[in-house]
Amino acid sequence: MLDEKASDKLVEAYSDMRKLGNNKKIITATTRQLESLIRISEAFAKMRLSSVVEEKDVDQAVALVKFATQQAATDP
Repeated sequence: MLDEKASDKLVEAYSDMRKLGNNKKIITATTRQLESLIRISEAFAKMRLSSVVEEKDVDQAVALVKFATQQAATDP
């Protein structure tokens, strides 16, 4: 389950990812990325042995996705 703050944070993070591509006409985030953010957030909650996804879980998921995206973009 997602608490309200976590849900709002997911929406905000996904919107921010979508906005990155608006200036360049590039799709930077799809619904698949949103689903990934949700699954990763759930995984962080499970690691805390919690059945509720909190804002801090979403923050960690977003940081992980941003890092992975940056690594993929700069990897030779």
